[in-house]
Amino acid sequence: MNVSQAFTWMTFRMRQALRPLLVACLGIAYSAGPASLSIAADYRLSAGDALTFDFLDDTELPVTATVARNGEASFPLIGAVTVMGLTIPEALAKLKGEYRTRDLLVDPKVSLEVATFRPVFVLGEVKNPGSFAFFADLTVDQAIGLAGGTLVVAANASDRIILRARLRGDIESATAEIVHEAVYAARLVAQLKSSDKVDLSAVPKIARAYVDGAPLEGLVEVEEKILKADLTARTSQSQILAEGIMHSENGIKLLDELVLQQRQVIKNSEDDLRRVADLRKRGLTTESDLSRAENTESTDKAHLLEILASLERSRQEVSALKLQLAKLAADREKDILTQLQAREIAIQKLISQKRAAEEQILLLAAVEADEEAKENEVSYTYEVRRKILDGSHTSIKASPLTELLPGDVLLVAIAGT
Repeated sequence: MNVSQAFTWMTFRMRQALRPLLVACLGIAYSAGPASLSIAADYRLSAGDALTFDFLDDTELPVTATVARNGEASFPLIGAVTVMGLTIPEALAKLKGEYRTRDLLVDPKVSLEVATFRPVFVLGEVKNPGSFAFFADLTVDQAIGLAGGTLVVAANASDRIILRARLRGDIESATAEIVHEAVYAARLVAQLKSSDKVDLSAVPKIARAYVDGAPLEGLVEVEEKILKADLTARTSQSQILAEGIMHSENGIKLLDELVLQQRQVIKNSEDDLRRVADLRKRGLTTESDLSRAENTESTDKAHLLEILASLERSRQEVSALKLQLAKLAADREKDILTQLQAREIAIQKLISQKRAAEEQILLLAAVEADEEAKENEVSYTYEVRRKILDGSHTSIKASPLTELLPGDVLLVAIAGT
């Protein structure tokens, strides 16, 4: 047990000692609450389940522990414990054993219950496909109700017309967006090459079929204006930095020359000092003359140090400007590549949306063709896909009254499609 755990344990034991009455009232865990559902006793925990854990002999609020993908959940004092695949009673017994084995509690009085089960997913021919919170005794029919009910296609002639118009609008909108994203991507490629022209052969492969034959003059013109503005801005920034580097390097050259001149000045000052000192030894000059010569030499050397300091600052400035210039190019390339990746993803999503709308139109046509025989009645099939504890999946043909389990995926399809 480390220092933090020891301190937490001492605090816990102090609270425990002050609340003996609470122990008698609450008893041992696994009580009523969200987990007291009809499936709780036999349900085996899996990743995504949220658990409520509580010490029954204190007044602290319960804590929530979520089962992670590796099957572990984190609990007070003992940390991560693998609970995946266990029922609530089995998990509770394991936790009590952990507290005893680690000499933290002699007679653990704790509760454990499922606060929130993994959601169920309803996909296919429903109005609002997605994930929905699981509750006890949830049936296929109820899950479809959570998703807004089945998607009844072409209930009457006017509905079919409206639906078909909406779907065609979705297809046209998606197609236009795909073309725009494709030309956008081609412009980004031109930016990488520092070109001022958009090359349509550079559009992503998945979008070429949409670009071929499309009226692109206006779109390309706008993208090339953006391209030229970007190149102008980049050139301007680079020129400013390059000019700053050039001026600083010229300043360094001047300072180098000034250093040479100052060294000559110092040499002359040292010669003068030796001459004056020699004259002073022979009594041919005054002490004041010697002092002035010494001061002159000292001043000249100090001035040289100042010049050398300026030279060093100029060199540092040049290095900083060169680094800034290199960073400008690197950041620009990184930003363009990131935008290119985003365009690819956007195009893929738009193509998926377009295909979904096209499939709905085909489905609508199939229903219309079969309308007289079926008298506008559409029947559905239900399939439940369930993940087993060993990681594999199983598929179950279901009926509206089939009960679902947490994490189930319900696929609703029109019969015969």
